[in-house]
Amino acid sequence: MRLLIWLSFLCASLTAFGQRQSLNLPRYDEKPLHFGFILGTTHLDFAYRPSTEWPSTVFGVTTGPQLGYTVGIVSNLRLHENMDLRFIPTYAAGERKLFFDAIDPSDGKRKTIERRMESSLVIFPLEWKWKTDRIDNHRWYVLAGGYAQLDLASKAKVIDDRIFKLQAADFGIDVGVGMDLYFEYFKLSPQLRATFGQGNLRVDDGTPFAEALPVVQTRSLAWIFTFE
Repeated sequence: MRLLIWLSFLCASLTAFGQRQSLNLPRYDEKPLHFGFILGTTHLDFAYRPSTEWPSTVFGVTTGPQLGYTVGIVSNLRLHENMDLRFIPTYAAGERKLFFDAIDPSDGKRKTIERRMESSLVIFPLEWKWKTDRIDNHRWYVLAGGYAQLDLASKAKVIDDRIFKLQAADFGIDVGVGMDLYFEYFKLSPQLRATFGQGNLRVDDGTPFAEALPVVQTRSLAWIFTFE
């Protein structure tokens, strides 16, 4: 929460700074194609649907979202004065956790059992960007699109009952909102983006933990800075 408040003050300060200056990069958005890169943090999490009949050794489950990072390359195609098409190959790294209230098979005692899953995600998003008209040195925008994803750290084929396994491939949709800030030599765009995975990541390996969660999907929230 403190981070978001600090970033909000930063955006407000940058906007005020931009409005006090002369018009920067006046013809930047008229380019048919331009490039850039993104840097940011991502909050990786799960959405899940529990089984209608819990295994006898599992009594409940909660998620443990963790903070990771993301980097990517921006290719922006101008479609209209207020609309762009963007392809942003991205790499994101982090981990996710599940906490099971269950009987530990190693000692037969009921306890909280943690399952940690590291992810190295190669993501291929295609997004539409709708922009307001430019006001001095800033403008607002919203994003929406779809993506395909590959987890290079997936252990889907590893034989180990101590691991909660995730499928390597995934797909989904993402939405975002942000602001373009025009400076003398570049454009900076703070952005808040939410991701909703549509694929089922769960691997049916016969363990009671996998049986307890027949559907496991990606959820993430990212704070991103785009430099163009």
